[in-house]
Amino acid sequence: MAETPCRVLVLGAGALGAFYGAVLARAGCTVSVVARSGIDDIRRDGYRIDSSLGDLSFKPQRALRAGETLDTPLDYVLLALKLVPGTDRVELLKPYRKGKPAIVLIQNGIAIEDEVAAAYPDRALISCVAYAAASRTSPTHIVHNSKFTRLILGPWPRGAARAPADRLAAQLKTGGASAVVSDDITGERWKKCAWNAVYNPISALGGLGTRAILSGEPQTAFVRGAIGEVCATAAADGHPLAPDTVEKQIAGTRTLPDIVSSMGQDWRAGRPLEIEPILGNVVRIARRLGVAVPRLEALYALALMAQARRSDKQTRGQTPVDKSCRP
Repeated sequence: MAETPCRVLVLGAGALGAFYGAVLARAGCTVSVVARSGIDDIRRDGYRIDSSLGDLSFKPQRALRAGETLDTPLDYVLLALKLVPGTDRVELLKPYRKGKPAIVLIQNGIAIEDEVAAAYPDRALISCVAYAAASRTSPTHIVHNSKFTRLILGPWPRGAARAPADRLAAQLKTGGASAVVSDDITGERWKKCAWNAVYNPISALGGLGTRAILSGEPQTAFVRGAIGEVCATAAADGHPLAPDTVEKQIAGTRTLPDIVSSMGQDWRAGRPLEIEPILGNVVRIARRLGVAVPRLEALYALALMAQARRSDKQTRGQTPVDKSCRP
């Protein structure tokens, strides 16, 4: 039996949010968006999305500014905005309660669910891990060029009803995307953290691509040790990763083009960084569980220092921004 198309709001319709909104629109869902910029252009032209899945261009039913209300009931609200300082998800969600839509977190990091779950205890919560590369060249033009794209969805907390996640995954598949439902989404988040918590801050702090990060034995040894610290923390948290995770992460990264991580790109462009969800939370969990993570502690401290220095320069109007990196 075919799934009934659902009513979706994408809150934070940047590159990744617009991409998944487009996939759901192709599946027949009614999709509206909330975006920080380019609303007039989006309302007039919709999105042009060049994707490895084909032409995903679509025009949202409604394009809203943050805080604008939507008076129609919804099935899902997808939060696809980055968790940078000043992001108040609880407040952003308030205007979109009609129909008690499930809340879908398509956001990086570990231990990011509690705040939303506590504020909206009567709503289904779906936590997601996204593997996709999408970039926005203008407010209405998205380029998605991932050879491997997958969204892993999981009911949160573990053991909660699967039906909302299963339904959304089915819609994503109908739209042509890869989507799977996991019974251990926290474990899936730890898997991604094994890469993100290490390569992202190094890329930002050093201005480095992946080849430079692994260009010599001292550098590779540091990365190997840092990934091992993430794995040790995940195991202590009850989500042990595969024994070969460290070496597979390093070997897999060597096969990639010389990419600058998303955090590295944000740093070059003068944007705030997702330090806390990606790295800070790992360090805090390790401290709570008594796991020694000296490399991660050092990366975390250095990232905070760099961000503080930049914030001070921004206050004084002296922020150096790499203009070659598009928003």
